[in-house]
Amino acid sequence: MENEYSKVKVNNEIDFCSVTDPETKTMLEKAFMKARVSYFLRWEKPSIFSKIFGGGKVRIVFCINSAQLETADRVLETLGEINGEIKMLRTKSNNKIGF
Repeated sequence: MENEYSKVKVNNEIDFCSVTDPETKTMLEKAFMKARVSYFLRWEKPSIFSKIFGGGKVRIVFCINSAQLETADRVLETLGEINGEIKMLRTKSNNKIGF
């Protein structure tokens, strides 16, 4: 039996950008909320090798709905200088939810 949601595409998130600085994360979150961009955060711990050789910072990935890509791009344009601290990804999200 099929319901009306059976054909709805639900896996349409993209990894939009990543940051390592908490202040940059907060500024980007506020800007996304103001522009009504839906997002979620994925926290990636540094690998053992990056801890050993320095630069072992937690990376925070902003994942957004692909339908809001243009709006998210406009938000980044309004932030100006901060853009240098943001690493752009724009790749298909591989978020796996395990139950």
